[in-house]
Amino acid sequence: MRICLVFLFCVFSIHLYAVEPIKKYIDHPGNSSFKFEALEIKTKDDFALKTWITFPTTENDLHRTLILAYGDSGNMSYYVRQVLEVVNQGYTVVMFDYRGFGESQAFEVSKDTLYYDAFTTDLQAVLDYTKKRFDTPIGIWALSMGTIYAVELYSMDTYDYLIAEGFVSNPKKVVEVVKEHLNRDLLIPDSVDKYELALSKLTLPVLFFAGDRDGLTSPEASYRAKYLNEKNEVVLFKGGHLQGFQALSDEYHGQRYIEAINAFYVSVFP
Repeated sequence: MRICLVFLFCVFSIHLYAVEPIKKYIDHPGNSSFKFEALEIKTKDDFALKTWITFPTTENDLHRTLILAYGDSGNMSYYVRQVLEVVNQGYTVVMFDYRGFGESQAFEVSKDTLYYDAFTTDLQAVLDYTKKRFDTPIGIWALSMGTIYAVELYSMDTYDYLIAEGFVSNPKKVVEVVKEHLNRDLLIPDSVDKYELALSKLTLPVLFFAGDRDGLTSPEASYRAKYLNEKNEVVLFKGGHLQGFQALSDEYHGQRYIEAINAFYVSVFP
């Protein structure tokens, strides 16, 4: 029975691994009572990225800033509920859509492509803006394929800490598993050959969230990367791909997830 469940979680994860942008928003920070700003950030190659910044209340403000780098499908509106819980605990969160996603500038993508280097360029533009705007340590909250962009970015530019769920340590392995289980060929950029080198440079503090039933981004990938910094930590939860926020809920949605981020932050910036 357990073997069948693991396989189902693996297949569920595989279906997430291909670029699939959605234009229509299903939620908005304006549906909450929190202050927010909507703006556009320009990339170095002149693409306009739709961006939402949501702020905590003055009395709860911890002066901590996170950039959300989601994965390969949907758009930023799919993460509003999680973001609002994080904001409610005192964080300022910068959300944005990659080119071709949501209301960001159009960009032609293939659904048979695992990821695009251009999305790292997008994340870099948002990081540059955020570093200029906020006088706090800057963290990236990266999910699934977003962890690839966060790793690549750190080899080119610096930020202060990384929260990584569904950590991708080997994009080529993802392609192999998709081929094996779904007989589907996925394309990856030529730069993938440099990913191992970029990963070796990921020396900033990282908090990994790993699901014990995640078929592709297995906990082993997070534990292997843990050695890169003595302050790195791994939070193992019972669940599949990107189910950490739900699995670590208690009195409120994502409670233990956010508490783990808080504890990690205090250990890194005492």
